[in-house]
Amino acid sequence: MYRNKAIILVLTVILLCGSCTNTRYLTDPVSIKRQQDMKANRTGVNVGDVGINFASMILAAALDIQYEAYSRERTFKRISIVNQSTDSLTVNMVTDIVWKETGYCDIMGIVLPPGAKQKLLVPYPAAYNVYFKSPYSEEEKLEIRTDNNLRQINLKPGMTIVHPE
Repeated sequence: MYRNKAIILVLTVILLCGSCTNTRYLTDPVSIKRQQDMKANRTGVNVGDVGINFASMILAAALDIQYEAYSRERTFKRISIVNQSTDSLTVNMVTDIVWKETGYCDIMGIVLPPGAKQKLLVPYPAAYNVYFKSPYSEEEKLEIRTDNNLRQINLKPGMTIVHPE
């Protein structure tokens, strides 16, 4: 009995910690605040959806009607940026999506040590221009879209440079 509870507790902790975003490697205060705002907004929407679905389920059971789950359109997506180089990378993500009329959903000042991973919330769907460089390389640009299956962006210097043949 206690073993089952311990297994469920461990799985819950792994699931919750694995799905969290953080601001560990963000250095821009505006980007940090925007990430916190988006996380709070996403959590509020999810809690609201659960409450509406629970009330609908009880009402459907009481009235003996068909229960239909309610869900709003997804507005955010969680992605990870991974530094696959042996040097620290400075990353800036620029988009044309506006967040609550306070500015664009740009994520600036990400400083990733070698091998580090930064989890972020980004608007869905959106297009981002990702600019990154190490102290020893030229700035590179990578275009990504959040409306595809991409969940992890692996970065290393030289990956976008086209070499003439």
